[in-house]
Amino acid sequence: MRIIHVSANNWRNFKSVDFSIGNRLFIVGPNAAGKSNLLDLFRFLSDIASPGGGLAAAFNDRGGLGKVRSLFARNWQNGRLTIDIQLMDGADTWRYRLAIKGEGKGKNRPIVDEEKVEQNGEFLLQRPNTQDRNDPELLTQTHLEQISANREFRPIAEYFGKVRYYHLVPQVIRDPARAGLASSDPFGGDFIAQMNGVQARTRGAWLRKMEAALRAAVPKFESLAIEVDDAGRPHLTAGYQNWRQNATRQNETEFSDGTLRLIGLLWAIVSTPANGGVLLLEEPELSLNAAIVRTLPTVLATAQRDKDLQVLLSTHAPEILDDEGVLPHEVLVLRVTDDGTKAVLLDKIPEVAGDIVAGLPTSDTVQSLIDPPDLAGLRAVGASRAR
Repeated sequence: MRIIHVSANNWRNFKSVDFSIGNRLFIVGPNAAGKSNLLDLFRFLSDIASPGGGLAAAFNDRGGLGKVRSLFARNWQNGRLTIDIQLMDGADTWRYRLAIKGEGKGKNRPIVDEEKVEQNGEFLLQRPNTQDRNDPELLTQTHLEQISANREFRPIAEYFGKVRYYHLVPQVIRDPARAGLASSDPFGGDFIAQMNGVQARTRGAWLRKMEAALRAAVPKFESLAIEVDDAGRPHLTAGYQNWRQNATRQNETEFSDGTLRLIGLLWAIVSTPANGGVLLLEEPELSLNAAIVRTLPTVLATAQRDKDLQVLLSTHAPEILDDEGVLPHEVLVLRVTDDGTKAVLLDKIPEVAGDIVAGLPTSDTVQSLIDPPDLAGLRAVGASRAR
């Protein structure tokens, strides 16, 4: 199964968004355009569908409906937040549509205003239904999150539940006070604990794959392992070649930011289930050498062939966009307007059609669309004060 089209209204800083997705999507845009918010749309669906999650929990984790719904909502789509996802599973087509509104009456809980599921054009679910009208409290939950209610469309719930997000922060990984406190923390609070929790044989095989990659990317790197200290806390340990016979040992507190982020990226790839899913990567190029960044599209493409994986990543790195395998229909350009952020695939933007036909570097084409028009004020900050 894979997502093939996304449409949403009133999601964070997007009044409306509508685009297709292939095997991968590179999301680009200026600062504060909404790259992280767009990735969060997929995390939101995962939070609803995952065990222990649900609609209420997904909103609570984000500060409530008011923090998620766009500021444009008052005058658009009757104030409803809507998400419409189309999927393909072999020859079968699926569609899941969810619309949320505030309950009103002072509570303002998020309420299901519409929930529909289609398979091959036939409706399997249409809400509100008779039960909902007889018991409005049922509308505080989606059927997506309920095992007893999603039997006919459980493949969708399971696919959304396989969404994985990585934006590892080296400082968080190094901080022992965070270790083990956050479950599945996408910023790395329990990253090493997650690695240590994998069955030993499987973990060993994955670490050996990572070692081979790290030897090619990190000077003098030799080995990678997980060791548990006397307090029961797991640590990453690496061996580095030196003039002595035995390798120098370091743990995560001594790794460079780039090494930690590369380890996190490699783990995300090798640990992805064989039956695929959606992998969300937030600016994976941070702290990495440009030569390594240039290889990321190839590394990801190899993983996708092996695991039937969809990859969505946000990036500012021209080295990624200029990979010859990155095509215009795989680049989603975000631009901020007075009517909310607009998201358009690069091959659908008329003003750069000539650049694409001419074969100009994709990064140059993108930068012409998203660069701030005037940076004079920013430059003025560093200018000497006139005397």
